[in-house]
Amino acid sequence: MINIKALAALAVLAAVALGGAIYSQRSPEYAPREYGSLLPTLMQRANDVSKIEIQSGDAEITLVRGGKEWNVKEKYNYPALGTKIRSLVVGLAELQRIEPKTDKPELYAKIGLSDAIASGSESMLVRLWDAESGEIASVLIGKRKFTGRGQTLSQYYVRTVAEPRAWLVEGKLPTGRTAMDWIDNRIWDLDTKQIKSVGITHAGGDAVVIRRLGEDAEDFALEGLADGEEVESAYAVNNIPRTIGALTADDVIPLDDWRSDGSAVRATVDTVAGARAHLEFHQRDDKVYLRLRTEVQGGDPNVE
Repeated sequence: MINIKALAALAVLAAVALGGAIYSQRSPEYAPREYGSLLPTLMQRANDVSKIEIQSGDAEITLVRGGKEWNVKEKYNYPALGTKIRSLVVGLAELQRIEPKTDKPELYAKIGLSDAIASGSESMLVRLWDAESGEIASVLIGKRKFTGRGQTLSQYYVRTVAEPRAWLVEGKLPTGRTAMDWIDNRIWDLDTKQIKSVGITHAGGDAVVIRRLGEDAEDFALEGLADGEEVESAYAVNNIPRTIGALTADDVIPLDDWRSDGSAVRATVDTVAGARAHLEFHQRDDKVYLRLRTEVQGGDPNVE
């Protein structure tokens, strides 16, 4: 499912997803305090983590590793953001205890460490497991305390499930309280320079083709114009391949749930390398679903 941002020839505009790993960069000025690491053995076992469970209020997220790849169980095992998962594990391993806090359960709510599975809870429970389903670590993360040091480090109120004592810790953790926060929502990452042409066919049969003006050209042109006709905006034409190359997903559904009533908008994308992709957009209510099939030259024409 993709979110419509504007209607043009394709009638779809998706935001460009920006990704990257987030790792704490600890400077000598903010060296570990006397209390030491919250999870002193986690860094040595980071590569053993094969499953992560996250609970926050009504949300339950299960991140499962298969080989080198991670998937989100609640989203039909859709690919997860491996860099973000690594940032979570490394971030937890690098948390440094700054100051001891309460060990009284009746005071946990003040620092966001009440029951993580309660509706509306500020807490987030993170459990790390190894391949044999043995628990490696289990941490409740509460309120965040900004340090004024920009994106370098933050402070958090936390508590390990095994101990009643809460702590103020310092480090850097990625955010994500819903399953969609952990998927790789880039449908693909196709640079506009790789696109040779885009053909668009509407349900009624109207079709247009946008083609790159030349091998090294940056601009595209709308084909089939009659003598004397011209496009109102060259930017709008160029924006169609740019938009198609940067599509992102707001949600995912299994392919078996895909149902088309024949009213879809279809697009065919040819790349300069000779590959072809078929995109089918179908709108239901206020949502647009996309089915993508690719043809690799000399390969399987039904890769989805």
